[in-house]
Order: sequence, then structure tokens, then C-alpha cells
Amino acid sequence: MNFNDIIQRVWPAVRKRHLFPELPTPEVIETGDEAASIQMTDKVIQLNANRLTALAQVMDIEDATSALLDHGVGHHTVCPWDFETHLKLYAALKPVLLDGALVKQVVEYFSDVVVDTHAVRERESKLPEVYRQAESSEVTDVIRALYQRLWGENLGVEDRGEVDRLARIPYLDASQWGDSLRSFAQVIAPLIQKEMDDGNGQGGMMGDTQQYSAGELAEGMAQFAEQGFYAFREMVRDFADELQDANMMPDMGRGKGTPSDADLLFYMARASAFRLPVQTMPLEKVGGLHPHSHSPWEIGKPVQHIDVWTSFGRVMPGISQMWNWRDGETHGDGDGIPDCVVIVDSSGSMVDPCRKISHAVLGAGCAADAYLRRGKRVAVYNFSDAQAGGKEVLDFSRDRKRVFFALCRYFGGGTALHLPDLEPLLKNHVDIFLITDMQITNLDALMQFLIQKENRVTAVHVAQNRDVQRFRQRAATADHICVYAVERTEDIPDIVISEVKTRFGE
Repeated sequence: MNFNDIIQRVWPAVRKRHLFPELPTPEVIETGDEAASIQMTDKVIQLNANRLTALAQVMDIEDATSALLDHGVGHHTVCPWDFETHLKLYAALKPVLLDGALVKQVVEYFSDVVVDTHAVRERESKLPEVYRQAESSEVTDVIRALYQRLWGENLGVEDRGEVDRLARIPYLDASQWGDSLRSFAQVIAPLIQKEMDDGNGQGGMMGDTQQYSAGELAEGMAQFAEQGFYAFREMVRDFADELQDANMMPDMGRGKGTPSDADLLFYMARASAFRLPVQTMPLEKVGGLHPHSHSPWEIGKPVQHIDVWTSFGRVMPGISQMWNWRDGETHGDGDGIPDCVVIVDSSGSMVDPCRKISHAVLGAGCAADAYLRRGKRVAVYNFSDAQAGGKEVLDFSRDRKRVFFALCRYFGGGTALHLPDLEPLLKNHVDIFLITDMQITNLDALMQFLIQKENRVTAVHVAQNRDVQRFRQRAATADHICVYAVERTEDIPDIVISEVKTRFGE
């Protein structure tokens, strides 16, 4: 029996029923797992040849193939349809059940009920006939009994007391999925846990249909990162296999002060969520105007050139500061945007990004991300007591994982830069972002070093102390250095983003 020919015959009708989803033609695979009817790889629905052969003995093979395809398509178009929704369901249940493996299985069964019920009620699917042939197990029998109640079809199983509660859940109302999932879990989770304890719990009624592209995984993680640092860590631990299969795990090595894969993914995801709109600059221009230095604003000069950050929200002659624009020089690809060096303080007075969220590291990541997405290179100088070896120096790179790995390392200890390390990074006309609390042992030497350079420097300090005042006073004499005071560390990403927007003329 040629199953691929059967797919070619039934697939057009399946697509039409489901309003023509953008999915490639399904295929049939040989697999030893007879319990799994369906898999999905790179959006290709894969049907199990052994399972189709078994179904062909008891029902029309085209009906069986069509029903399995209804189930697979439904996971793409109805529930969860993308990784972001999958993670929202996971997040709704994780605080209740705590066990990540159990949460994932409950979510899979819940998604199956949503998908199958939608297919039967809205798409006239032949799924009831397939479920009549399903192998018996504690969880499967409860689900089939539920289907009998929801669909009004006899699936050959006895009614179960658990179904009374399950049948009242509004499975097709997506706005209530969070509450519905928790109600579903109260009944199903103990049954799944028992199967898991017996070594039989596999999850899902028909196999693994929750396969996502790297892009979907990245987008889902960017949204989930808003749940917080610790929730994100747990999620990465629970979905480690899926992320590993999609080559999303950084795998950057281990050592003192190195971030875990979960920590690294968190800062990458959060920086991505702060994404700035990209405005492409004409490539035929050699450079273009860009903000370079400040001068007092006077009546008659353009109001739109006022820098709101250094003017303290005021529009007053002599007090408000405006940007002086000058012709840019050709850098890198010739679009007038230079590469960037991010200098980040990871001394003992700064937050360890591997223990709790570090807004300093997040701000540095936002700056790096903005340059990387424009095809620019980013170098990183991460320091504590650099002369004693407490440093991470990354030469200019477009490798996002390497850049964030360098930003997320934490050394603790004292605070001193080794200026000869910076010299090679500043040979060309690059932008500089410095994020520190300014408690730097050789701060005077650093100030003199930066003042002598012509690079645009943005310094963000996260504390108020005498060192900060010294730095601000010295920086006031240099038009190319802009200093931002931060009272709340959580404001750092927004400040960095505003500065980057100004630099890119957005």
C-alpha cells in the first residue's frame, strides 16, 4: 500500500477544510514507535507507516489518513499554533504543578482535546473512528470518555466520573485557556503522574506535534522573558531538549564566572524584546549626518535637535542642550554607522547577572543587539580587577552568542581597567558604551584616556558618589562624551535605547 499516494489524494481536501494552512505536503516515515501516530519536523507532518497499516485493517485508510492530518494541522492552526502560546499555557500551569515534565504532558493532552474537538465540531473530521481504535490506558480512556461526552459519539469506552468536571471546560474559548488548563490539570495531572511513575507516561494522544522553528523558539522566549529571571531559568531547564534539538542552547563552556545556558538565553531574549526599529540608510552615501556633540540651544535653532536626556525635559535658551550634527565618515559597510565597543563593569559592587537580573548587563545587551542587527561588529571589554586577570576581552564580532557570553560573565572583586587592553579596540572610529558604578580605582586615567579620544562615548553610571561627580565634571569639557545618571537600574535599557536611536537617526 502506497501511503504517499494516499496523502496526495486526501491532502488537498484537508487543506481546504482547514482554510489552506501554509504547510508543506505531509510525508510517511518508518518508525519503531507504534504509539506515536504523528510527528512534525520543520513544519512537515509525518505519519507513522506502522500506525497507518494497523488502522487500514479496521477502517478506510483514506479516512484514517485524513483524520490524522486533521490532528496535525490543528496543532499548527488552532492550539497552540506557535511557541509563544505554548509557553503561555506552560506558564499558566507551572506555578501550580511545579514539575516541568508533568506540566508539559498536561499541556500536550489539553492541546490535543482543543485540537480534536475543533476538528470534529468545525471541520467534520473522521477522528472519532480513529479514537475508537486507540489503545487503552488510564489517561487515554478518560480522554476518550470525555470525547464521547463532547462529541456525542460512541467511542467504545465506559463513562467515567472524572468526565463530569472535564466536560464543563470551554475548550474552544482561547480567551479562557489559562483557567481551563488549570481546571483540566486538577483531574488529569494525577492520572498522568501515576503513568509517569509506572514508566508509561509519554504525553499527547498521538505523538509529538509540538515542533517549532528556531525563529518561533526565539520569539517565544523573547516574550516569555518578561515573566522574570527565575521563571525563565525554569523554562529553559524544562525545555532543554527542545532547545537543544533546535540548536538554540549556547553551549559556551563552563568556568568561574561563566553564565549558564539559561542565563545567557535570558539576556539574549530580553534584549531582543527591546528591539529597535531598523532604518536603512542609503548605501550610495559615503557617510551622512549624525549627532556628535552638544551645545546650548538658542531661539531660532531647530527644536527637534534638542537632546531631551541632557536638557532635563526643559526647552529654555542656554539651558537646553542640542546636538551638533556633522558629516559622518565611512565605516564598515559604508552606511555611516560605526562598530561598537561595550565596556561593562562586573566588579563586586555590581549585580551578578547569574544570580539575579542585572539591568546593567541588559542595557549593554540592548546596545550590542542594536549594532549587531545592523550588520555591525561589537567588541566587549568586561572588567573587574583587569590587571589581576578579572576581565573578558572579546574582539570585534558579529556572533551574537559570543557577544552576550562576554557581557554576562561576572568576576566580582575590585574595579580597575587595564587601558592597554582597550587601545587596540579603539584604533578605528568606533562608538563606545560604558556602564559602571564609577568606583574604578584608576578612574582618573580612564577619564584622561577617553577625553583624548574622538570616539562618541556614552557613559551610564548606576550610583551617586564622589567618583561620579569627578567623572561628570571632566566629561563636561569633552563634547564627544555624554554621561547619564541612573537612579533606578531598571531604567538603564530605556536610556541605552534612546541613545542608540539618536545615533542611528531614528
